[in-house]
Amino acid sequence: MKKILNQYTVLYAEDDAHVQSSVVEYLSRYFKEVYVANDGKEALSFYGKKSPDALILDIDMPYIDGLKLAKIIRETNSIVPIVMLTAFTDTDKLLKATELNLCKYLVKPVDPFEFKEVMQKLSLRLEANASICINLQEGYRWNKELKELSHHGTVISLSQKEQILLNLFVSKRDECVTFTEIMALVWEESFDVEISIQSVKFQVTLLRKKLPKNSIKNVYGKGYIFS
Repeated sequence: MKKILNQYTVLYAEDDAHVQSSVVEYLSRYFKEVYVANDGKEALSFYGKKSPDALILDIDMPYIDGLKLAKIIRETNSIVPIVMLTAFTDTDKLLKATELNLCKYLVKPVDPFEFKEVMQKLSLRLEANASICINLQEGYRWNKELKELSHHGTVISLSQKEQILLNLFVSKRDECVTFTEIMALVWEESFDVEISIQSVKFQVTLLRKKLPKNSIKNVYGKGYIFS
């Protein structure tokens, strides 16, 4: 479990300094890095800048509470694991939380055994996510299952051709993808239409605008390398 979690980062948001100190110490034993926020507004800022792999949020925080923050994040990211901490057992809050696809809902003070169970659950969820989500450069991420490109958690709109093309590039990362391969896959349903190299170049240009600079490199006379 520790070996898995040591590869990932976590954002922990808690406004109680005493609780925060002990939990941060515990999380530091497991995760590669722990980002700590003192309120919901700061947590949202950290999320946008750092793109943490998992989140542990206190439900009752200043500015933006944990549930509202989770809802905001779920609008653009359906898979990042979220654990909610609360000192309350309010039924309405529990019902709202069930709609947010939470990894776990814990009532404070949390039993150490339960917290360890949460770490185990997070490790399993992150391992599962790793098989479908590929981290690119500069906070970009490609979800193979959803055919979805995101940047720091915000989804970037792609056309169907752009989705197919990016999936091809990612699957052949650091290999030369030829013009012929692109034509055959991206225009698979247009077998009776002659596709020009200029059409391929135009499609690649459109995709380049939505990716980190220099991630798609030309291979003269052959095609492209995605890295």
